[in-house]
Amino acid sequence: KRMEFTAIGDGVNLGARLEGATKQYGCDIVISETTYQPCKDLIWALELDRIRVKGKTKPVAIYHLVGLRSDDLPSQEQRRIELYTGGREAYLNRKFDDATAQFGRILEFDPQDKAAVEQLKRCRYFQAHPPEDEWDGVWSLTEK
Repeated sequence: KRMEFTAIGDGVNLGARLEGATKQYGCDIVISETTYQPCKDLIWALELDRIRVKGKTKPVAIYHLVGLRSDDLPSQEQRRIELYTGGREAYLNRKFDDATAQFGRILEFDPQDKAAVEQLKRCRYFQAHPPEDEWDGVWSLTEK
């Protein structure tokens, strides 16, 4: 007998969208908040963004899986997480000059950091074109 199986549902759809996001953010592994929450005490992770995927209205936080907490985290990676987290906080609070500085510092020691480059582009855009009052900082993956 031959059987065929198909995986369907929101989780599978989100997983497919996150797999595509790995290229945009320059990460090998991107996980959603649903995966992050149960294991956050066991892993080193960096909150990359809050996104809205195609076909959904509710945003989801996404994380770059950096490593296991049982492994030492190199000091440069610790610094990157601190700067990126500070940059995201400033970005979400509409402090685009501060956010630009934080992401710029990351690029001083890692010019190839795609996530920082992406955030820096957004900050520069919003410096020139301030967001509307109802802006929530969520990024739609269909936006460029």
